[in-house]
Amino acid sequence: MQIVETRKIWSVDQIPDREESRIEFPHLIRFREHWYCCFREGKIHMNHPSGRCRVIRSADGEQWETAALFEWNGGDVRETRLAVTAENRLMANTSIYFVSDEPREIGYSSGGAPYESHYQLDKPGTPEDDLERNVARQSATWLSADGKNWGSINVCPTGINNWRWDVVWNHGMGYSIGYCGKDHDGTLYRTRDGKNWRVLKRNFFPEGQGNEASLAFGKDGTAWCLLRGGPSPAMIGIGEPPFYQNWTWRHTTIAVEANDPPYMRSKDYFRGDLGGPKMIRLQDGRLMAAGRANGRVTLFRIDHVKAMLTKCLELEGTSYPGLVEHEQELWITYGSLGTASEIHLARVSMEE
Repeated sequence: MQIVETRKIWSVDQIPDREESRIEFPHLIRFREHWYCCFREGKIHMNHPSGRCRVIRSADGEQWETAALFEWNGGDVRETRLAVTAENRLMANTSIYFVSDEPREIGYSSGGAPYESHYQLDKPGTPEDDLERNVARQSATWLSADGKNWGSINVCPTGINNWRWDVVWNHGMGYSIGYCGKDHDGTLYRTRDGKNWRVLKRNFFPEGQGNEASLAFGKDGTAWCLLRGGPSPAMIGIGEPPFYQNWTWRHTTIAVEANDPPYMRSKDYFRGDLGGPKMIRLQDGRLMAAGRANGRVTLFRIDHVKAMLTKCLELEGTSYPGLVEHEQELWITYGSLGTASEIHLARVSMEE
């Protein structure tokens, strides 16, 4: 595989109503002959009242325009992920973290997160039996039939105090793995319409440890999960259809180059974990993934039988990538390295 081209597709200079901002966590999808990329805009990396999501669209991958801007008064619209539903609607999926307009000084260092939630509702005069005082975040979606006109926000009770991250649709249903909050041990969710979700499996993470996760499905319904932050930095899980109650987990090994010495455990390569993993199943059946490793966006080929990740190439960028197969190429979106001021797009040839 080799890089065909890379280009900048957006920058902070194109934000008309802000003098100062970061742009990061881009995701990518193709819908109705157009490309859609979304990313977070915010003054700081951590939760902040300025956090919002911008969706941009392009017919050719070169000229981009704003298609939507998702904001929530009193909330940070975190790393939004895009998907196409069974009803052929474009879906933006996120978790809104409730924040305060003013920083909290007590209990946080200068490098901490002074705008964190819970204190916003925990004020003098709040009834002791008010359950809302304990709500820190809400998973939510927006839907669009054409990519330009979007409906109102969709929330349901299962999305309270969790983060349903990446969403993948298979055989008419959408699947997502919730983490943090009430889903500290991981929960597998399923939806039919992208609005209402139900629990499919609790205690999803191996040994109760996990973070962001990406799913892919085989033709026979077998599910694969690429997990960040489990008992090792990157793990592969295999789930049995049709109800995905039984999962087998394996620690990954890394083949950094084809002629490298014996394969290493992933912890020796990632030096932390695999940030923002995105896994897809190609039309020929191969599994590919991209994520942040060693401070760079890295593309991997996955052998799910051996739980082996083979590095294909690295991109000079960071943040959580989007990954789409299109006409014998992989299209990858990622953030600028270090500055969080630009969004880039790379086209990679899949020829060996």
